[in-house]
Amino acid sequence: MSSSLAIFLGGYPHSVRELFLETQFLLERELPNSQQELDIAAKMLAFSYGPGYKGMICVLFPSQKGVKLSFSKGVELSNKHRLLEGTGKKTRYVEMSKSLLKKPELLAIIRDAKLFHEMTL
Repeated sequence: MSSSLAIFLGGYPHSVRELFLETQFLLERELPNSQQELDIAAKMLAFSYGPGYKGMICVLFPSQKGVKLSFSKGVELSNKHRLLEGTGKKTRYVEMSKSLLKKPELLAIIRDAKLFHEMTL
């Protein structure tokens, strides 16, 4: 973990830090060679395959109560397992939990987000 990420996560409860890092590890595995950009002011860690919003796949948002995994083009993704929440014009998010990290339904959403990005280049 980089020192800037450690400082960024320092103000959150231990359980949130742990869930954030486990989710980050999952995303690193499922989105190989993606770029990670920590935006301390916006309180987020973005995963992308190119510059700007167009290249962004997803974002991790910690809070005092938990972690949200937001998909930049979430409205385009299947929600057949009803994990995606939100009413934004483009984004949808998943409220993360330890048990969700092991569910194939979450992996399917991440993989679909990557595939959708590749198809729309």
